[in-house]
Amino acid sequence: MRVTFDSNAWEKIFAPRDEKWIAIREALLRGRIFGFISEAAFRIEAIRKKERSAYFAQSAMDVQFPFDTVVRDGVPYLRIMLIGPDNNLHPGLPDAQAEKLSLALDTGIRVLRGVTWLGLPSPLNNGARPIFEEDKGNQNEREQCQIAVMERIEARGVGKAIFDAIGGWQAVKSENEKALSKSCAEWADAELVAAHIAYGNDIICTDDHGRASGLSIFDMANRNWLSSEYGVRFITLENLG
Repeated sequence: MRVTFDSNAWEKIFAPRDEKWIAIREALLRGRIFGFISEAAFRIEAIRKKERSAYFAQSAMDVQFPFDTVVRDGVPYLRIMLIGPDNNLHPGLPDAQAEKLSLALDTGIRVLRGVTWLGLPSPLNNGARPIFEEDKGNQNEREQCQIAVMERIEARGVGKAIFDAIGGWQAVKSENEKALSKSCAEWADAELVAAHIAYGNDIICTDDHGRASGLSIFDMANRNWLSSEYGVRFITLENLG
């Protein structure tokens, strides 16, 4: 069984002094459950709430001019410019989250790629990346599916659409800190859902029902839509355990 864990689930499972979820940790370790978490959580939600206004005030782009040659399918190409997120601008994972991630990876948990946002740095790009490996053909198909799902989620007014609705990049104001914090969590949730669908996982484990945040990808209407449109199934951490 392939389970995609929301942050509010996997961070409880791997809280070092929490013994309640030992059975789930054992199931992951022994391969009875194949667990996955979303890269977007580290790109978005890992930014501390008090730092989000400044951090999300502008996209963090990195433009390089390497003027080197790369070979693709035996054909050399001149590479003139590289554009991507400047991962050096990510403040890094909070210590507590980094400890939980280390424990999660030790049980075999793997990280699902999110949609590529050129201005959204990742703290996982330094050294060996714990990203779930896939062949090139599957990767292209998965990426297209993920993008398509994200577009449909945004068309419903949730996911990143809520971040954009409060101003998005370059328009985040300090007086919007509470709304910004919620919009970041909602954006990350939508990324998790799109990755779950694109990677073909079985169940999303989350304790988030979208009740506290108003319109949400996890509210009942959108859960029903995800279930009927994509066959998404949900389970709470308590029921999984």
